[in-house]
Amino acid sequence: MTVIVEAPGKINLTLEIFGRRPDGYHDIRSVLLPVSLTETITVTDREDEQIHCFTRGDGVNTDTLNSLPTESHLAVKAARKMQALCNTTRGCDITITKRIPVGAGMGGGSADAAGVMVALQTLWGNEKSSGALLQTAATIGSDVPALLHGGAVLMEGRGETISPVLQPNQAIPPPFWLVIVFPGVTVSTRNIYEKCVPHLTREPQICKNAISSVRDGDVQAASSWVFNGLQDTVYKLYPETERFSLALRKGGALSSLVSGSGSAVFGLAECQEHALDIQKRLQENVWSRVVMTMPDGVMAAHGPLMP
Repeated sequence: MTVIVEAPGKINLTLEIFGRRPDGYHDIRSVLLPVSLTETITVTDREDEQIHCFTRGDGVNTDTLNSLPTESHLAVKAARKMQALCNTTRGCDITITKRIPVGAGMGGGSADAAGVMVALQTLWGNEKSSGALLQTAATIGSDVPALLHGGAVLMEGRGETISPVLQPNQAIPPPFWLVIVFPGVTVSTRNIYEKCVPHLTREPQICKNAISSVRDGDVQAASSWVFNGLQDTVYKLYPETERFSLALRKGGALSSLVSGSGSAVFGLAECQEHALDIQKRLQENVWSRVVMTMPDGVMAAHGPLMP
């Protein structure tokens, strides 16, 4: 049997970096929003315990991923974790149609891992609590719990503490439209974190006002509170990211920001038409996409489908 999951990437509307933890990670606080640029995860059940993974690109280069050892893929690590969590000796074949650039700071690998977890819970018929799944997700990668949870979230700790941004029973707010640009360089997340200078003090208004803007669907307000504590480091090590960030603002974006550890940058727009107009003003040979945020987006499994 086969299950298909559309796994969204993400942007960080805010990303505050605090001190280094005893486990080597940094404490962070981030308002994370999934976006409508997705990876298609196709997972087919196997009777043996083997796990195979193949990635094909749809508008992005996947050569580096397909040259990795199988067990190095986050999607495969997620499958191994699910084998243990579900206490099964079954395996799976994973095919990923990748639309999120590698090393862009948009959570593509984390989305793949979360998508595999959703698919395997459906395939193996072992309903685990959301708490158990999120705890398992945190052992795979810092962004995996947020993307598994779905929707706009506040991430804290090293990413394992997740709180939904939308209030209970709140009407779904309008999405934000944005233009994402990938400069064509793959960034090492570890390298960026090692070279960044953490904040000495916390500024609660950044997080508080960013959350309010998401709840209200107010992109003008959001554009005043975008923040990324890694941005200066990314700009210094990869100057082309700053050049594209400036190009977005010159093209009319309300504000622009590096997503996560880069190298992708995004510009907020007033609406879809405005975003398309900004995209048209970019140089023609640059990778760019117009997407919207998904404040209530939750991954769903389609299937199981019989062979």
